[in-house]
Amino acid sequence: MIVNRGPRARLVRFARLDRVSFAADARLDRVRLVRVARLDATLLWRNRTALFTTVGLPLLFVGMLFPMRGQKIQGVDAALLQGTGHLAFFLLFAVFMNLATVFTARREDGTLKRLRGTALGDAEILGGSVLTATVLYLAQVLVLGVVLVAALGGRMPADPLLMLAGLACGVVVFALLAFLVSGITPNAELAQLTVLPVMFACMAGAGVMFPLGELPEIVQNLLRALPLTPVVETVRTGYFGRDFTAHGVPPEVGFGRGWLACLPSFAIMAVWMGFGRWLAERSFRWEPRRS
Repeated sequence: MIVNRGPRARLVRFARLDRVSFAADARLDRVRLVRVARLDATLLWRNRTALFTTVGLPLLFVGMLFPMRGQKIQGVDAALLQGTGHLAFFLLFAVFMNLATVFTARREDGTLKRLRGTALGDAEILGGSVLTATVLYLAQVLVLGVVLVAALGGRMPADPLLMLAGLACGVVVFALLAFLVSGITPNAELAQLTVLPVMFACMAGAGVMFPLGELPEIVQNLLRALPLTPVVETVRTGYFGRDFTAHGVPPEVGFGRGWLACLPSFAIMAVWMGFGRWLAERSFRWEPRRS
C-alpha cells in the first residue's frame, strides 16, 4: 500500500509546477519503483481491453508470419524480415499506446494527482509504469525471438548487442512520445484515437511491412525520419549482419561495420529523444484537464 510519509512530503509535492521533469532524480527509491511497477502490472492484468491491445494484437501479428515462410524479399526469408520488423513494431503496443492510455486515464480520474500527495517521487510514479511497459515489451521480444529461431528457421542474431542497443533506444523514444501524446489528449476515451497517427505512419512507412530499400532514395530518406524506422533498421542490421540502411539489396557487414552503418539511425533516435523530451516536459499534465 502507498502511504503518505508526512506533511513535509505533501508541501513539497504541491509546490511543484504541473509539469514533468526528466532530470535524473537522486532520491529515486528502487523499492518503491518496483512496487509501483507491480501495481501497474496488476491493473493491466485486470483491464482486459488494455491487455488485448498490448498482448493480444502482437500475438496476431506473430501468427501472420507463418504463411510468409519460404518467400524471399531482398535475399532473405520474408517471414524473418517481417519478424525482425515486428521486434521494433511491438514498441507501439507495449510502450507507446499502453503508456499514453495509462497516463491519460490516471490523470483524468485524479490518480496521478493523488499519488503526488504521497511520499512517492515523480520519477517513481511515472517510472513504475514505464518499467512495467518495458518488461512487457522485453517479454514480447523474447517470445518473438524464440519463434523466429525455433519455428521460422531463423538463426541467432549476428550482432545481439547492436539489436539490444536499437531496442533500448526505441523504448526511450516511444516512452517520451507517450508522455507527449498523453499531454495533448483530453480524456482516456480519445487516447485510442490520438495514438493512431503515429501508429499508422510507423506501420506504413517505417519498413515494417516492406523493406525501404525497394523505394526511391528520396522517399527512403523522408521515411527514415519516422521514429520507428531507425529502430527497424538497427534491429535488422544486428540480426542479419546486413546493412539495412543501404539502398537496394542490403550488403553483408562485419561486426564493427554494422555499428558504423547504423550511426545515422542512432543519430535520428537521439534527435527524437531530445525533441520528445522537450515537448513532453511542456505538454504532460498531472492535473485533470477539467480541473
